[in-house]
Amino acid sequence: MESSSQPILRLAIRILKATAVISLVVVVAGLILRWNEPAKFSNGFFAAGAILIIASLLTVTGGFTQRSNFGVMYTETAGQANSAERGQRMAAEITQRYGTFIFLVVTGLVLIGISIAIGEFLL
Repeated sequence: MESSSQPILRLAIRILKATAVISLVVVVAGLILRWNEPAKFSNGFFAAGAILIIASLLTVTGGFTQRSNFGVMYTETAGQANSAERGQRMAAEITQRYGTFIFLVVTGLVLIGISIAIGEFLL
């Protein structure tokens, strides 16, 4: 049985890995585009973080739109699943969407934090 800290630790590791990969992409893009000033790197990290946060908001709003669509709700009642199974499936979808939301928002905030750190310490 998993302890309660295991999912949080896994999420933190995923966030750190994603931040490292995105940071590497921003740095390589900066080297290719010949960014010579720390402000340009700071702007790059800020833009990457903002893009992730916007993507996270779109993930949640898209899920809400799908859950509130009467046509989708009606077609789910036509299947063989009973209401408990449909409720479990809906709860799993909501959990997955909010998990993605949290992952993207925290990763975006870390990238914005890196942007602020570059601005404070290197400018």
